[in-house]
Amino acid sequence: MRRALTIVVLLALMGAFAFGVNRFFALRKAHVAEASTPTVSKPAFVLPGTIYVAQQGVMYKLNRGTFTALRLPKNGTWMQPAIVPGTNDIVAVMRTAAYSEVFQIDGVAGTVINQLSHNATTSSTIQLNHWMFWPRLSADGQTLYVSYDSPKSIQSYEIEFAVWAGPLSGKIASKQWTDPFSYTGGDVAPVPLPGGALLYSKYEISGGNVYSRLAIDTRARADPVYLTNDTDDCGQPAVSPDGTQLAMVCTGGTGLQSTRLEVAPLTGTTLGTPRTLVDNCLCSSPQWSPDGRSLVYYAPADATGHFQLWWIDGAAGLTPKPPKQVTQNLDLDATSPPAWSPA
Repeated sequence: MRRALTIVVLLALMGAFAFGVNRFFALRKAHVAEASTPTVSKPAFVLPGTIYVAQQGVMYKLNRGTFTALRLPKNGTWMQPAIVPGTNDIVAVMRTAAYSEVFQIDGVAGTVINQLSHNATTSSTIQLNHWMFWPRLSADGQTLYVSYDSPKSIQSYEIEFAVWAGPLSGKIASKQWTDPFSYTGGDVAPVPLPGGALLYSKYEISGGNVYSRLAIDTRARADPVYLTNDTDDCGQPAVSPDGTQLAMVCTGGTGLQSTRLEVAPLTGTTLGTPRTLVDNCLCSSPQWSPDGRSLVYYAPADATGHFQLWWIDGAAGLTPKPPKQVTQNLDLDATSPPAWSPA
């Protein structure tokens, strides 16, 4: 009888504790401030050029201290802009519930120029739809690289992303560049390098753990040259315009509770000693300035968890300035790296 009473009391205490925890988090959530729309917000200071960002499926450009929404169709979620070198255009992904497409956009007018992909199947077999993410252009602006879930069939749902490339003015996924590992999600975030090589984030799985290593393929479907190891778990690469500095986000050794924003010199297929610019952070999506001197990235600024834009002056040097918060009260898409144009 005494044992049964003890069990009842313990169950009651456990229930009360669970209720209390839920109420605590509910109250905390109730006091989380809603994000502002970028067009009614002002950055803390003006950065040169034009920076394209995404928030809640809408694409914005930040120029001369003012956010402007691009006039894009509202039948999908817009994300992952990239500059078309030598022009005022960008490319970006429009994601829907069943597929994604890549578009070329006039960065000045903020309107669609051309739909570059056609990934929605014309049949009723929805699993034959395709997905494309992380579009990036070669230095001459002629070749587009993209992570693409092809080849595909109705016999298997297990399809990893591989990096494909093609002409901006033609079939953008006409040549496969990488061979992903199975059951990992594949190869993402391609970065074309000067000289024709390709850097990307290659996911692998070992011992039940999935991690990313940064790799370079010197030619299409070549054996990758690895720049980082499995314990560092580095991804989200960004290479300076002159190809000599690599920014990356690493989670290794943090128990997935935080990340490090690092920069290291890059010479051919050799990576130098990394320097940690921001430690113990939730950093995401670094991007270099057009002159290669500074760096922007996303990270939360407070308990809301909303990602803001941050700037590090002198990121390429040995004595970078401390990070400065550019925006506040926004909720920028941390999986959509900013694109920075000198225009």
